[in-house]
Amino acid sequence: MNKAAILLLHLNILIFCMLPAFADLIGQVSHERVYHLGVGISGEVRTVPAERGLHVEESSVLLTLQDEYLLAALKAAQSALILAEARLSVANRAHARDEELYDEGSLSLSELEESENIQKQLKHKRDFRAQEVANREHDIQLSRIHAPESGVILDWSSYKGERVNPEIAPNTQILFGAGDKILEIPLTQTQNQIPTVGAKVNLVDFMGVTKSISVKRLEIRELEGVVQLYVDQPEQLPKFGTYVNLIK
Repeated sequence: MNKAAILLLHLNILIFCMLPAFADLIGQVSHERVYHLGVGISGEVRTVPAERGLHVEESSVLLTLQDEYLLAALKAAQSALILAEARLSVANRAHARDEELYDEGSLSLSELEESENIQKQLKHKRDFRAQEVANREHDIQLSRIHAPESGVILDWSSYKGERVNPEIAPNTQILFGAGDKILEIPLTQTQNQIPTVGAKVNLVDFMGVTKSISVKRLEIRELEGVVQLYVDQPEQLPKFGTYVNLIK
């Protein structure tokens, strides 16, 4: 993530290290689903999101690479496909005519087979060109990052003019959140009492702002090492990544 986000993270941690001993639990604001999105092809970044926290719809373009050469390659492949289809169309008509001539006895079997072979070769070339077009279209898709679903742009790690490569770290360019905001508490803190469903809890952020929430649901995510708290008013939670103190 960018330097500002890293600085904010360090500031959160520093402040909470100074909190008084009455602090029960420390949680971090997250989303139900967090995506680490990256391009699938190397290139130079052309556009990045306009702002953090922006809500976008599914399939919205979040980031693009320079794609002039990809578009040129696609156009060339499309032209080659059109030519291949035209040649195959001619061969199809010729073969249909040769079958009629063969049935009439005006064409030998070897001549009919030669006509059929030409048709098969041109069909193979047409299929090859069609696959080329599909591949070039796929390359263009790989040069863009799309929103996997309706959600929020949380952060990005690459900037205009920067060259990125999916095989070289960092291979994530966009951090994307979807679903309601939630609170995540490390499982290592579960020796403290986790609020139960329906419990009222006060949240204190690193600026000392207090908000009261009610716990709607709990989920234990052992692989992620966290307990997820779903609250009654998720829109009232601070922004993604903020650490909050949970006080009963």
